[in-house]
Amino acid sequence: MTVPLRPTPMDLTMHDMAQVHPSISQAIGVILHLEGTSPTLSELRAHVGSHLKSQPRLTHYLSGPGLKARWHYDPAPDLTHRVREQRLPPGTQHLDTALTGLVAHPLPAEGPLWDIWLLAGYAPERYSICLRAHHSSQDGLGLIGTLTALFGSAPAPAKHPSLRAGAGAYLSTVRDMLAASATNNVWNDTGRPLTGRRDITWAEVPTQRLRHAATARGGDTNDGFLAALSGALRTWAAQSWPRGTDRPLPAITMVNLRRAEEHDRPGNYFTFALAPLPCHEPTAEARLDRVIAATSTTKDPARHKAMRSVMDLVPARAFHALATRLTTPDRASISTSYVAVHRPLRYKQDPVTRLQPFTWLPRHQPASIVACSYNGTTSVCFVTDTALPGLDRLPGLFHDAAGDLPRPNGDPQASSRAEQLPDVGLTLPVPATARDTAAVVDFDFIKGILVHQGNLSAESITRQATKEEAGIDSLAVTELSMILEERLGVVITEHELTQPTTVEDLVSLVAQRAASSPCRENAQEQGLHPQTGRPHAVPEA
Repeated sequence: MTVPLRPTPMDLTMHDMAQVHPSISQAIGVILHLEGTSPTLSELRAHVGSHLKSQPRLTHYLSGPGLKARWHYDPAPDLTHRVREQRLPPGTQHLDTALTGLVAHPLPAEGPLWDIWLLAGYAPERYSICLRAHHSSQDGLGLIGTLTALFGSAPAPAKHPSLRAGAGAYLSTVRDMLAASATNNVWNDTGRPLTGRRDITWAEVPTQRLRHAATARGGDTNDGFLAALSGALRTWAAQSWPRGTDRPLPAITMVNLRRAEEHDRPGNYFTFALAPLPCHEPTAEARLDRVIAATSTTKDPARHKAMRSVMDLVPARAFHALATRLTTPDRASISTSYVAVHRPLRYKQDPVTRLQPFTWLPRHQPASIVACSYNGTTSVCFVTDTALPGLDRLPGLFHDAAGDLPRPNGDPQASSRAEQLPDVGLTLPVPATARDTAAVVDFDFIKGILVHQGNLSAESITRQATKEEAGIDSLAVTELSMILEERLGVVITEHELTQPTTVEDLVSLVAQRAASSPCRENAQEQGLHPQTGRPHAVPEA
């Protein structure tokens, strides 16, 4: 268990803002939808309590005035106030009402700032668990880490090689941070001043719809999400906000900077990067290309190194001053973030079928939008200022804009049918020995995983195709790593799988590692359904 000696500038800024503006909730969270019989409250408390020793995010919190706060440790937070339940009347509308209320409900006032709510009674053999935390103690990736620790299993974090960032990367990082807080005058309409009152809504779209469109043009699922968001906001501005019509809308996106050895630490290890939404572009193709170009720098390892160094070195007061500039109406931006949960989640034997994220809205900001991909669906949460007319229609506009994204196969009807069909998974042969494992790991085997589980185009996956030509993005790499581990017991980290240049090189790597893998259990013992190849619920160890 690792704990930081000092809070990061982002931690202290969040903490100070919470003290200065206590009416603005900084609660972020995830709602888990499960199938099965709801546990008792005492069972859930015991389950959470068993993880406290290994999860610093559940036992640490900031205490002290403003930017002078420091981490405090509470080894046994009171679970009677942190693990609670609501019994609801039958009907999913009661669940929706309860969830909206929980988003605004105050977090515990003392000690570690998190809680968990069990929601049951709204439907037979279904229940929900809502995990909430204060942003000063958990960022988005930290919250996902807590989620997977409590309700799933996370792979060992991969250590990336140390890189050097040149002067250009540092200068660009500082320049972009300053540009993100530049005056834009999009949201400071004196006739409709931002009120601070918030609306929260959700939309859901098939992940492959976002992903296929983006990977075919060199992007990833996050790019598809931002392009669809740009399309939705373009329509909204044309109908309801003339100040934003036919121009890029100022926006920032969150970039994860957490190192492998910091995977369990509380606090915030991210920064914001300039990512204007190209709402001025008239076509979905042009918007997607603009987004991919804009986010390319945030994927550069050298730029990541520079971003992290700047975050570590900048004084807390300087960072706080920069963040405060962002919370003025004439400099306001839309905040966006994207996370993905690749591995199946469960509570004991009950599978989590769906996730809904939610986020906070900083002072004097128009909208904060977070997307989370899980189990083939991307759920998008929109938190918007009620002063802006028509933003409550964003979920429907986003759904329509996602449908307008380019279809790489050139067959809209076939693509539409594919999105409507359930993902039945891929039935893979299960070798009994290491020798058999090596025998089945060939080109067709890897291609089958990438097509059926990774949702990639079969035509683009050839032996000599590069990863980019085959559309193998970070999500596909994660899917491949997960399936190899769970199906064959072959552990290859996501970082290792990104090293081969071509598909054939990737096949060779997996075959070599499989050949040296010890004998593995059969599919049932590995927790895979024998017909679908999908993970099913197995008792916890």
